[in-house]
Amino acid sequence: MAHDTPADGAAPPIAPFWQKLPFIFLFPFRFGPLVFLACLVGASALAGLLLGTFGLVFKGLLVYLGLRYGFNVLELFAKGRFEGESVDHTLWGPERRPAKLGGVIALYILAATLLGDALVDARIQRDVRVQDQLIEQYRQQRAADDRAQARERADFEQRIGLPPADTPGARDPNEDDPGLAPDTAPAAERGPSRQDMLDAQRPEPWDGPWLRLLPGWYWAAMVLLSLMLPSAMIVIALDDAFFRALNPLHALRFIGTMGSGYLALWALFLLIGGTRQAVFSAAQHWSPVLRLPLELGLATYLGLVLCALTGYALYQFHRELGLDVEVDAELHHRAGGAEAIARAGSVHRAARQAVADDPLERKLQPLLAQGHYREAIAELKDHMRYDRLDPVLNTRLHELHVMQSDTAATLAHGQQWLSALAKAGRQAELLAALRKLLALDPQFEVQDGAVVLPAASQASRHGDHALAVRLVKGFDKRFPDHADTPGVVFLGARLLSEYARQHDKAAALLRQLLARFPQHALATEVQTYLTVLERMPVRR
Repeated sequence: MAHDTPADGAAPPIAPFWQKLPFIFLFPFRFGPLVFLACLVGASALAGLLLGTFGLVFKGLLVYLGLRYGFNVLELFAKGRFEGESVDHTLWGPERRPAKLGGVIALYILAATLLGDALVDARIQRDVRVQDQLIEQYRQQRAADDRAQARERADFEQRIGLPPADTPGARDPNEDDPGLAPDTAPAAERGPSRQDMLDAQRPEPWDGPWLRLLPGWYWAAMVLLSLMLPSAMIVIALDDAFFRALNPLHALRFIGTMGSGYLALWALFLLIGGTRQAVFSAAQHWSPVLRLPLELGLATYLGLVLCALTGYALYQFHRELGLDVEVDAELHHRAGGAEAIARAGSVHRAARQAVADDPLERKLQPLLAQGHYREAIAELKDHMRYDRLDPVLNTRLHELHVMQSDTAATLAHGQQWLSALAKAGRQAELLAALRKLLALDPQFEVQDGAVVLPAASQASRHGDHALAVRLVKGFDKRFPDHADTPGVVFLGARLLSEYARQHDKAAALLRQLLARFPQHALATEVQTYLTVLERMPVRR
């Protein structure tokens, strides 16, 4: 599809996920997910019919399979793959992420229950009015129970021929024994104490009375705590790390990076979870034959929606989060967006179907269809003659070299590709491109000094310190008097201190930097960092 590339070379922005809600909520009804959903519902119906109560055990296995499928959907969407029928939707092999996500949710529910129980107990103990209400409820319930028992006893006595209680000689079984004074009656016959009545009438967790006794700040605390849930799901999906998922700092990081996008995702997360729970509560007394298929079908559908929603949100913010993707923003737009990719079954098929709107692709696609890769590459290079560092065209040229299976040409063009991405300021794509070239040749060396600082900064920012060190090492000798030298040396010093823990060497490097570039824009920041290093205790 034709599109306008911004003047600064940046790729067009990906449509926000809240604009794609119809596509996301309809995704489970595409052929692949729908077949999977139908199989789970059918299996749960058979379990409810044949296994009865034991169908709940089988239900746990089906829920696990549904979560496995959902995590695969999330991963593919996060990479920009929206086809839905991908062979990557596999259910085989070891997988622990569903159990970890279930553990996080269980911990959240447990924390909410324990805190709520403690608050309810505290209020009952200190609030006399609440105590009186509970005691009155106890007495009303006890009276109702006594009346029911009296009716049952009367019916029984009538069936066996005993005289009614109001006939002469008959004694009311509820009447006190005249021979036993109230003050001398055993405690069991005097009735329960006030504390006994409070204990008996104490509300059960999550019942209506229990919820009404909770203070307002409890709900505010639970809302704040629930902000961790989308973050936990993302961390488990991407890193398979349970304890990291419990760290609230990750939620703050996602909020800081995604802004209102994360809050919108969190609101939809709660809405989907609340809808699911409301339906489960309404159907809890149904027959297993009906309840299990309804619960599992709804849970799997909403789970797939939630995973697709989370995956798309990660793809939308993949540059800000530093995530590697299979479909960059330019290819995504060229293919026509998520809906077009889903309809076509793959991003490349969607891109080919959009050829009619792209003059360059109209020339390339017939050549590629016939396997004439050299001619296609020559045509693209001719198109680039006015701007050899166009990031979009260089990315397309890299794709053609890969399709040609010419590793040498791919690596040779890789230098120009990196320069184009660095010049355009596409740091996330720059790091991803460099990793692809290193995968082809682990000895690949960057030849453009302007690439080193943005690539190394991006690598360091996302934890790839080894690559960052490799990039900055020997920069001053390889690119003497380069404009990025102060920034590269500063980054190298920070890596020495923070990654290698060589604080003395880092401080010496910073002193040399200040002596050489005293008026540079980074001088103040370098001096501040050096002051911190000089105050650190010297290790003996």
